[in-house]
Amino acid sequence: MKELCKTVMDRRTFLGTAFAAALAARGVADESGRQESHRETKAMRETTYWMHGFGGDPKATARALKEAGFGVVVAGGEAVIEAVNEVGMDAWLCGGAFGYGGLDDADSHKAVDILGEPQVWFGSGSPNSPAIRAANLKAYEDMVATKGVKGILVDGCRFASPASGLRPFFTDFSIHSEKKAAALGFDFARMKQDVRKAFDLISGLGGNSGRDAVWLSSAVGVVEWLTEHPGVLDWFRFRRVCATEHFRDISAIIHGAGLRMGVYIFTPSIAPLVGQSYADLAPFVDVLAPMIYRNYPDRPGPACLNWELMVIPEELGLVGKPEEAAAMGLILSWTGLAEVVPSRSIEEIRAAVPPEAVGHETAMARACLPRDKELAPIIYIDDPEMAKTAALVRDNGANGVNFFVFKDNWREMTRPAMG
Repeated sequence: MKELCKTVMDRRTFLGTAFAAALAARGVADESGRQESHRETKAMRETTYWMHGFGGDPKATARALKEAGFGVVVAGGEAVIEAVNEVGMDAWLCGGAFGYGGLDDADSHKAVDILGEPQVWFGSGSPNSPAIRAANLKAYEDMVATKGVKGILVDGCRFASPASGLRPFFTDFSIHSEKKAAALGFDFARMKQDVRKAFDLISGLGGNSGRDAVWLSSAVGVVEWLTEHPGVLDWFRFRRVCATEHFRDISAIIHGAGLRMGVYIFTPSIAPLVGQSYADLAPFVDVLAPMIYRNYPDRPGPACLNWELMVIPEELGLVGKPEEAAAMGLILSWTGLAEVVPSRSIEEIRAAVPPEAVGHETAMARACLPRDKELAPIIYIDDPEMAKTAALVRDNGANGVNFFVFKDNWREMTRPAMG
């Protein structure tokens, strides 16, 4: 289930866990105000092009990127950073968050799902493991000592998303999160009780009643279901509080070193599900880079719209079933993408969603942020509709366009985006 960060919401845009999104969206302008803001700022906004990754001879590649119009490179290595700086581009680094590898007794730091089984997602363990958090902050302390960099992008600071699968998504109920919940004043038992009901409802393990099937397809039905199961909203709020706390700890390190901080964040339709809040991050993050990959080809595809929308319906065995179209239609309605994604086929959506979905998510991200906050979405570099996709990013309020990820033929792939 997904959420949409938006103040004005109708039946088509209401997400199954929409109260969390509504709270995150307080203070966001309405649709007409957002469009007016775009018109006011478009003439003053210059597009900065970012490349995530690097390859080839450092000096030759840096010159080629600069000549092509790039301004920022996200990549490490002394020779790369030196070459990027020599041609007048900015060098940034990228760091992760909750990797559990290398820790003593690593299995004890894994996230635990609602059924009590350990789960690994995106190479991550429990976001509330003190050992994982401490090791991650130490990594950023080391990173900020890198000479020649202007900023650091933070990736993976979140809980598991739907693209990681149903069981990993329904985490984290480990002892680490239980202790954290107690420290923060959350009722962990109520969260577990109500989240288990949500899991059973979605997975079918509990037998979906006729009432649930009807009511969960409407905004008012979702509201009623959530009022009956407040632990689900507690769970999403708990995720948000925990992720924001770690973002702030990282911010203190990055900004304390005099560097800029960026975040690779989920799109507004998904971010509240994984504990990421545009409203929480905007006051202290310098650059927000929503990950809006519309046609990423490889599984797993966390943060990729095509995978995030269809993994759980696929996992539930709905491909080719009579319920497939209805299930995908429901998810698209909850995420606010029903009008820009015409397909109701799991396999078609897995291949790609339309460029208009990227534009929609960019506009929503812009609406969730102050007008002067830098927005630089990252899009998949190998896009057969690159010209249209990049134009929709620029036209919907972005200050920059970031490309994931550097490939040998980057020039041909990005040229349609840059004119």
